[in-house]
Amino acid sequence: MVDRVTAKSTDFPLKEDLIEEIRNNRFSFHHVTKSHLSYAGAYQEPEKFLPFAAQYIKKMKDESILIKEKQPTFYLYEQVRKDGKKFKGIIALCSIQDYHNNRIKKHEEIRPSRLKFLVELFKTTKIMGEPTLLAHNGKINLKNIVSDELLDFKTPDGKRHIVRGVCNPDDMASIQEQMSAIENFYIADGHHRSASAAAFNQQVNRLSNDLSMCFIVEEEQLEILPFHRLIKPVIEMELDALLGELSTYFKVTKSEQSVYEVKERHIFGLYVDRQWYRLEAKESSDKVDIEILEDIVVRKIFGIADSRTDSQITFHSHSSGENLMTQLVDSKTYNVAFTSKACSFSEVRMVSDRNQTLPPKSTYIEPKLRAGMIIQEFEILPTSS
Repeated sequence: MVDRVTAKSTDFPLKEDLIEEIRNNRFSFHHVTKSHLSYAGAYQEPEKFLPFAAQYIKKMKDESILIKEKQPTFYLYEQVRKDGKKFKGIIALCSIQDYHNNRIKKHEEIRPSRLKFLVELFKTTKIMGEPTLLAHNGKINLKNIVSDELLDFKTPDGKRHIVRGVCNPDDMASIQEQMSAIENFYIADGHHRSASAAAFNQQVNRLSNDLSMCFIVEEEQLEILPFHRLIKPVIEMELDALLGELSTYFKVTKSEQSVYEVKERHIFGLYVDRQWYRLEAKESSDKVDIEILEDIVVRKIFGIADSRTDSQITFHSHSSGENLMTQLVDSKTYNVAFTSKACSFSEVRMVSDRNQTLPPKSTYIEPKLRAGMIIQEFEILPTSS
């Protein structure tokens, strides 16, 4: 059953397939995360489709498909990919005060529309169905921790998921003590979830605690891939004019080979008119590569002031593949694509420690957890009489 409940939208690259999944699988957690697809109206009207999500949660509780823990529990989670790569960490509740006090550090700006939607989702359903991914550069010793296997299942993407529960008070205290010795945690994935949990906590009175669900991993566990930029400008630019603009800042070379996989700093790929070009920055910089691409290409050359909200630009995760990206350009869905090297997590830490942010969609970070596997329920205390 758990493989039918837990959900990841990337299982269904086409929207039509995702709608079909929602229609045919009444257990899928997509009824929460994609509840707008059950509603014929606008996505901007969450008050009209979020009740569908609340109804789903109630029904899953009534049918004992969602089972509430009887005692406080930490979860040891392991994900094994088809290629044998393993990710391990701890799912637990973290203090929202640590988020406000910058012990939990951020590196990405958030979209106001997404923040608003998630806050409304939390208010309507009273649950958080997917944890924020936090990374740290400490060490947590779990060698002698006693745990019981709760889940072991595979999903359509070929990944195996193993969840073990830790509920012994001494073991939980040991984990908490080790966590308290770590100076900082860094949001690797889930900036909108963490910001929304904090906003929800501020807006809703009588919550039983100020905690938010997180998946906590050691930094070396992470795998970081880039997001690439696809642009369709309102005012089209001739190829010669574009290459001329780029040559002010980059050494531009036509490439007979793909420049989708970029491994060197300050090197970028351009795909346009069925042709790859290699771009090499003329000036050295201590900026992260994606910042250079954002500053020079997105803002200066294409005049896109805010790539979080501008419809001229979209983002293509590296894991979605070169073929899909080039097809989007060849079909003129977008005019050009720019590729870049993935950030290292040390670069992410550097930006976070400076209290700065990277451009939106700067990193695609694995592991990705499935929504609905572990759920935090927000308890609202009754009013005093």
